[in-house]
Amino acid sequence: MDVLMRGADPLVLFTTLARHDRAWRKFGGGSLLDRHSPLALRQREIVIARTTARCGCEYEWGVHIAGFASHVGLTDAQVYATVHGSSDDPAWSTEEQVLIATVDTLIDHKVLNDLEWHNLRHHFSEEQVLEVIQIVAFYHGVALICGALDLPLETNAARFPAA
Repeated sequence: MDVLMRGADPLVLFTTLARHDRAWRKFGGGSLLDRHSPLALRQREIVIARTTARCGCEYEWGVHIAGFASHVGLTDAQVYATVHGSSDDPAWSTEEQVLIATVDTLIDHKVLNDLEWHNLRHHFSEEQVLEVIQIVAFYHGVALICGALDLPLETNAARFPAA
């Protein structure tokens, strides 16, 4: 847990799951929190923020926004757009719009059509595409865990912006 928290207090999510070794191991085993992602950190955080926002998981969205948004150069408009924007929001580059559209489609429909695959493959390698899909799947699961456990929001985490 120390590696994940880099000296900060452990998250409620982590301490809750860590009470049961099997739950903690399974969570860590499915996690994509490593330094070897084929995506840039900014791309990864956009996918995580959009996924958790679309799943209504203020807990995880807030943790990631507080921990990474400024580090990866997300503007206030982009942070807002992760919650309230659309995939064609002018806050995003074309490549980032494709990431947002992919998250939205996977959350809403669980499949990508031929055009969506084409757009993804135009901007990202096969390895990166698989990473995007896995991140959406993992953080959709994290949102379900946080919701099911009704975790209290972290004190230092961001809150969803008002519409």
